[in-house]
Amino acid sequence: MRDKRSNEEVDRLARLRDQQLRARDPLTKQRRLDHNIALKQRRARKRFSFSTFWSEVPHKWRGLLYGGLLGTALFIFLPRLVAGLWGTLGGLFALFFVTSLGFLIGRAADSRDELKELMRR
Repeated sequence: MRDKRSNEEVDRLARLRDQQLRARDPLTKQRRLDHNIALKQRRARKRFSFSTFWSEVPHKWRGLLYGGLLGTALFIFLPRLVAGLWGTLGGLFALFFVTSLGFLIGRAADSRDELKELMRR
């Protein structure tokens, strides 16, 4: 019985010694740094993809761009449909209104995504 206890004690002390040696290992930080550098290099080697880039752009900026493009199209074609100053003013109003609307819709989509992310946690 005493042999069993002493063996358990010896094993416990050996595990404790190994744990302490691992904690003081000077190469631990170096290995971690090497691992992080290797990860960054692997990420840097990935090819650039416009679709990946575009999917990372927040919805509010995508909405702003879409609204701006649609507003510009309205700004160009509305004066041709309505003669005079009213066509130009209507086109300007449409440009700012549709751009703002696109931004707000994108902002709502970002808020929805943030809420979904919070619900997952």
